[in-house]
Amino acid sequence: MSATTLVLLLVFVGVLTFLYRYAMIGVFASRSLPGWLHALCRHIAPASFAALTASALFVSAGEVQFAFDTPRPWAALVAVTVAWRTRNVLATIGTGMVALYLLKRLF
Repeated sequence: MSATTLVLLLVFVGVLTFLYRYAMIGVFASRSLPGWLHALCRHIAPASFAALTASALFVSAGEVQFAFDTPRPWAALVAVTVAWRTRNVLATIGTGMVALYLLKRLF
């Protein structure tokens, strides 16, 4: 990808992001959102978190690798199990960190 193409892509994505945020703040600030849009917006944070988590777990050297030979996916599985059972954020984070630390010692 050439430098010009990259800059144009970045500008395009920046404009789209600005327009989306402006639409939410500028246009809908004085009125309530339609029901379908409000329901759609509720999924933005979990989808963003899932994308960030998946990329941290399964992308290595720019390639997607669904390999379970590293400690990160196993620690994430432990953390997901704790989150599912306890519904406690601090317990999930703490358990995930301890699991990752211990699994790094094993791998």
